[in-house]
Amino acid sequence: MFEWIVMVAALGLIASRLTAAHFEKARSDWGLKRRHLAAFGEVPAPRPVPALAIVGTERAGHGAHGFVKGFGLDPASLKDLRVFRADTLGRLPEAIAAMLAELHRAGRARGADIMELIHFGRPLGGDEAVYFALVQPAAAAEPQVVAFVDRVR
Repeated sequence: MFEWIVMVAALGLIASRLTAAHFEKARSDWGLKRRHLAAFGEVPAPRPVPALAIVGTERAGHGAHGFVKGFGLDPASLKDLRVFRADTLGRLPEAIAAMLAELHRAGRARGADIMELIHFGRPLGGDEAVYFALVQPAAAAEPQVVAFVDRVR
């Protein structure tokens, strides 16, 4: 029995070393290819960082965004987070209301509070805000926008 345990541990160690060596070689091959392309002026353009541009919103603070887990979002997949704070009357501008309705039809409006805003015209409270999150789920090729209502952070 002990011999089997030692043999399995040795095979696991060998497999992990081979995997690490494989990834190191792939990384160095990409560096060589990139230098070769640079010599001929064919360096691929860097991928743009996705961002949201919604009129009337501002970028959420750079604090911890772990609260998005409460709305079924993975904080690691979060690319951008915008926030809309209502005026003193708590009304939503038409553009924001139309975007929320569109996100609701697409199934990307989360939470009971946002449903009350969309369907019943409930005003935002003084301590509430509408958040628009740009997420890049691992399974989806394109980023998605998700909206929800939470307290102002």
